[in-house]
Amino acid sequence: MTGWALVNGRLSALAEATVAVTDVGFTHGYSVFETMLSSEDHDPTENLERLARSAQASGIDLPPAQVLRDEIAQVRQKVGELAVVRITVTGDGTRVVTATPPESDRWGRSVRCITGRHVDGAFVDGSVKHRSRMGWMVAVRQAGVDEMLLVDEDGRFTEGTSCAVIAVIGGVVHTAPWDGRILQSTTLRRLLAQCERLGIEVVRRGPVADGPFDALYVASTTRGLALVSELDGTALPGMDPVGRRLS
Repeated sequence: MTGWALVNGRLSALAEATVAVTDVGFTHGYSVFETMLSSEDHDPTENLERLARSAQASGIDLPPAQVLRDEIAQVRQKVGELAVVRITVTGDGTRVVTATPPESDRWGRSVRCITGRHVDGAFVDGSVKHRSRMGWMVAVRQAGVDEMLLVDEDGRFTEGTSCAVIAVIGGVVHTAPWDGRILQSTTLRRLLAQCERLGIEVVRRGPVADGPFDALYVASTTRGLALVSELDGTALPGMDPVGRRLS
């Protein structure tokens, strides 16, 4: 992958960036992160505030917010007008800020998904954006799909491996509440604001995973709003009028 990286303030090409193999972020996955689409007029405040909450909950110290703002701008400018920027801070204090070109063919592309069981974290709740996600990645890779959508004990969607989950049922948008179990998605927050502007009704309760749906979607920084075309091997309906308006 092409791009640029700052590791503790040191700039290099992404392929040449290094982190010590003894760092607890590498040995134990003990780190928090944020991903954003960065441009000259993008304000990273919301992402930095969420990073600060994740770090506080995880006992990880962050540098001053202005340091991160400056590094976001520095690596983004090396890539171009628009870049996918990721900030990672480990439990040992290693700070990595990377920027890569957006994957244009990923944006809005439909996805194939499987369902999986939602399990609350034993010590760190679901609102923390941390890097300990091996189990999810193994499940997705073994199934040969794009995402796993998590289902709680009530049979309702909570979130996906790297996305929010949205269902349209009878023209109404349904999505899980931010009750501490899941990440507060910045992309979903913007979509909910768009729903309010367009007069689209929203129900903050996870949709029943068995459906039926007018349409099922995922939403994330690098996908935008993307249709779920297949769930557990079953084809789902195409994009509905509400999805087209939001898209």
